Amino acid sequence: MCSKIDFYTELICGKLSETRFIHSIRTAEMCRDLAEKHGFEPDKAYMTGILHDICKEEQDAELERLANLYDLDPVEKTARKLRHAPAGAAYVREVLGIEDEDMLTAIRFHTIGRAQMSVLEKILYLGDLVERDRVYPDVEKYREYAIRDLDNGMYEALKWAIEDCLIKKQRIPRYTLEAYNYYINERLKYG
Repeated sequence: MCSKIDFYTELICGKLSETRFIHSIRTAEMCRDLAEKHGFEPDKAYMTGILHDICKEEQDAELERLANLYDLDPVEKTARKLRHAPAGAAYVREVLGIEDEDMLTAIRFHTIGRAQMSVLEKILYLGDLVERDRVYPDVEKYREYAIRDLDNGMYEALKWAIEDCLIKKQRIPRYTLEAYNYYINERLKYG
């Protein structure tokens, strides 16, 4: 796995700006840490973190082509900042030949979440949100939630994401609402 990680690290170094590259490294590191904490494969989590923003700086036409290989949420169709996730999953599958569905789904949903996320999906969503260079109010609190419990971390992160959309008067993706409803139901079910 190490040689693959090195290869993909070099690939994104050449494909992304320095700032985005550093963010990808920090996300991969956080994903590895969360994987170790929660009993998941650290190398797989790291590699998924490295690749998660591979299309973040892609040209509009290619971003659109790749993103449209997935069934997009209506909000994703109109929000460029959200389309890089499905485009990234399509790029990883189509160009890099990675067919690991768990990795692809984690990359595809790392910006909006979804109900019934796998462990890797939760690790990437939260790892991206709380990587060590992130600076926003209460980031330490959300980092602690992710470290303690992935499901509660998802509940808190989704609640924050929805509140942020409301404050900014932005539309909320259907998948995000479904994810929130799923995790609040889980929370109610288990106390």
